[in-house]
Amino acid sequence: LLPDFGRSRQRNSSTAIVDETPYPRNRNMKSEEARLETFSSWPRSAPVRPRDLAQAGLFYLGKEDKVECFSCGGKLSGWKPGDTPWNEHEKHFSHCFYILGHDVGNVPLERDGGENEETGSRNQHRTPVNLENLDERLGTFARVQHPIDHELLAKAGFYSKGEGDEVICFRCGGGLKDWDPEDNPWEEHAKYYPGCSFLLSEKGQEFVNTIQLQEPKYSQQVRHIISPHLRNLFLKLLHFPKELEKLRQEKRCKICLDENACIVFIPCGHLASCKACSNKLNQCPICCAAIAQKIRTFIA
Repeated sequence: LLPDFGRSRQRNSSTAIVDETPYPRNRNMKSEEARLETFSSWPRSAPVRPRDLAQAGLFYLGKEDKVECFSCGGKLSGWKPGDTPWNEHEKHFSHCFYILGHDVGNVPLERDGGENEETGSRNQHRTPVNLENLDERLGTFARVQHPIDHELLAKAGFYSKGEGDEVICFRCGGGLKDWDPEDNPWEEHAKYYPGCSFLLSEKGQEFVNTIQLQEPKYSQQVRHIISPHLRNLFLKLLHFPKELEKLRQEKRCKICLDENACIVFIPCGHLASCKACSNKLNQCPICCAAIAQKIRTFIA
């Protein structure tokens, strides 16, 4: 299966990209019935059924086996036996609001007792999880081993991607991984995504400010047995690996957590995303502000 991250854009210069597409991307396809009607010429040899594709928010573009999500605009093609529309949609466009269970205006098709073999099979549709619900977030950890208590993570707004120890905030979309057992989910949330509206509503601005202003911790025993000058030198050496790791974390794209961030969002000014991930965003993952412009940056 091949994802297509193309979007409708207007270039103002060699470094600025303005995404003026409304959200959901295609309002005419909010109805599942309308999406299903686009599959009149769907290839019979395709290994996935139109009904399942329409339920997963996808409509047919009329060429080969290429489909598009009405909500996020993500395109998929090259379907293979064993592919399921929901899983592939979630795999390639995991931040799609429809996949995440947000209300994006979807109008589901009324079901009867049976299904047409031409268009789909009954009971194969997986309802989008409402990740605003604590129990639903907690359920994403059902088959995941994580160094942090699952309930603590879920209460802090995180759900599991099902890959290692990586988690995502349902509200701001910020991701975190490489957890240590002593890490506090709320504190880590406040440290890296201080503008998250869920974080602020649950913990308050004072809590976030406190976390942001915290100084590095060091051993009280070490502080008392060496001179201030040597102590400061020692602490710099002691925390140097951590500072390097912190720098690497700060440079990472806040969405995929793998590539370096290189896109600045205007007007908020946050450098938070790599180029590929920025194409999928309408709001800043740091402060949730609407994005009016995306500017590519380069390190000299």
